[in-house]
Amino acid sequence: MNRKNITRLAFAIVILSFVLSTFVSLWSLRIMAQRNMQEVSKALASRIYDTISGELMEPITVSRAMANDSLLAEALKNEAVAGNEQTERVLSEYLSRQKQTFGYEAAFVVSDASMCYYSYGGIGKQMDLSSGERDRWYAEFIESGKAYDLDVDRDELSQDQITVFVDARIEDEAGTLLGVCGVGARMTGNQDLFVSLEREYGVKINLVAPDGLILIDTDESRIDREYMTDLRLSAGSDYVYQKRGSDRFVVTKYIDKLGWYLVVNSDGSAERGQIVSMLLVNAVLCAIVLVIMLLAVRIIVERTRALASASFVDQSTQLLNRRAFEEKKTELSMGPLKDDFVYVTADLNGLKGVNDTLGHAAGDELIRGAAQCLKACLGKYGDVYRIGGDEFAAMLNLPEDQLNATMKQLEQTAKEWRGEQVMGVSISCGHATKREFPSESLAELIRISDERMYAAKEAYYRKSGIERRR
Repeated sequence: MNRKNITRLAFAIVILSFVLSTFVSLWSLRIMAQRNMQEVSKALASRIYDTISGELMEPITVSRAMANDSLLAEALKNEAVAGNEQTERVLSEYLSRQKQTFGYEAAFVVSDASMCYYSYGGIGKQMDLSSGERDRWYAEFIESGKAYDLDVDRDELSQDQITVFVDARIEDEAGTLLGVCGVGARMTGNQDLFVSLEREYGVKINLVAPDGLILIDTDESRIDREYMTDLRLSAGSDYVYQKRGSDRFVVTKYIDKLGWYLVVNSDGSAERGQIVSMLLVNAVLCAIVLVIMLLAVRIIVERTRALASASFVDQSTQLLNRRAFEEKKTELSMGPLKDDFVYVTADLNGLKGVNDTLGHAAGDELIRGAAQCLKACLGKYGDVYRIGGDEFAAMLNLPEDQLNATMKQLEQTAKEWRGEQVMGVSISCGHATKREFPSESLAELIRISDERMYAAKEAYYRKSGIERRR
């Protein structure tokens, strides 16, 4: 099943789940209303729980997607080689895109190697874990071993505004820590949501830490300062009901993905007056919410696709990267190849000489030039990949009678290419076709194509008299 079908299936499951959960919620609420106030209060807390957890899940999803983005991992792994200025430019551009795409007030990356705190404005500060009280969150998060965590703190880069940060670990393929990334949403946005819910249901809502410390409250003076005592906080999946006097009650619920507790305080009067109206209003709002849900899921799917697409693109050349290459190779290996399938191996000639004589900036220009030529000539027939420093590949569906002309066009395009620092580009190519080797697998076609490329490369160096790099 390809990603498009998976997306459609996920979309259908979400919508069906919403419709079913709404129906079950309405039916259950009617039954609970006939039983007792305790059950009604739990249902009310459940509705509030669904709304709040749904709102807070998006920044978690975005932060975890960032942590799995190969661009961040590569930038941090190459930080010492590329230097702070280059790394700062790459990360600030990346974080600016995240901020513009999702609208969060903060987006950040912390390098575990250099302890630089990068934001969309560049290097915001140098982390100080030895004596910096404001930076202790980093050590605490790393020591927790969690893949992600939420933290309410003041944003030093935005006039100490209270912000809900989502921290996510960045690791390489071996599981080695590279740093931490994430996004931050201003507390005012969450407070507005809480104000709306409190007015709607006539209750007082808080999110608290396991020790009772208030993390989110409509009264900012209580945040991260006051504790809620005498609460029965259970890390289980159930809603915990506590009666306070004749009418007052407290319902608590552990939000597993946040590691926080929802606390709903009520005097009971709102529930009694709203039971009937909630049943009627929910029936009407169901259709409206369903439409909103469809739009919301569509937006989320589009954002997820955008994140996924970015993770498959080589940022320097804008070609597909090694990860996309491996996925496509796996996909094609699962079934028969088309008769017009062509695999092309391409390798840039003379990159080391350009780097040594003109500098790495010129070498980067040469790589981009080769990518432009390959994309222009082969891109119309399939996908072109950058699979290494100066190594490229293409998987095409190209009629045999057009193959030779296309490869000659590529050779001519490369000869005519001109850059600002480099005048001309040379590419050694090899190819293997399904029609030429009908019984061979994709792996074998790749091997044949590679051998032909190496032969072409040897011929180039013999003819040019240039000493090939060791």
